[in-house]
Amino acid sequence: MNLPHRIEIIESKKLIGFSITTSFQEDKTPIVWRKLMMRKNEITSRISDHLFSLQIYPENFTPDQSFTKYAIAEVSDFDNMSNDFETFALESGKYLVFTYKGKAENGPELFGYIFQTFIPENNFEVDDRPHFEIFGEDYNPSDENAQEEIWIPIK
Repeated sequence: MNLPHRIEIIESKKLIGFSITTSFQEDKTPIVWRKLMMRKNEITSRISDHLFSLQIYPENFTPDQSFTKYAIAEVSDFDNMSNDFETFALESGKYLVFTYKGKAENGPELFGYIFQTFIPENNFEVDDRPHFEIFGEDYNPSDENAQEEIWIPIK
């Protein structure tokens, strides 16, 4: 699988949006994304049109466990926001970044390759920090030309 990648160290980020507890078996991703898309214009301090899908996995995570998923946008500050929005402070850190172009339905195969083949073969060690994807506001998960960046925390 030809998957462009790079290593980046990011600065901390302020993020705002909504979260949901979900699992891979009972995927509630569309619920949290519908909520953000209906309310994104209320976020006045956005610093770009990019949106983040961020996951917080429990320690020693296995695919059958529940985890927290956020649908969020990056902001300059947490001021002047509606009380029902959630804030998230993403700490700075080192990430392995992949650029993926294709339909979201290919996600299980893609992530299987990343975690079961690419990471072990290249001697990366996944860190216990949030994982996230970044994409444009016009991202369409069923478009074969859709593009996103996959950010995996590494040590």
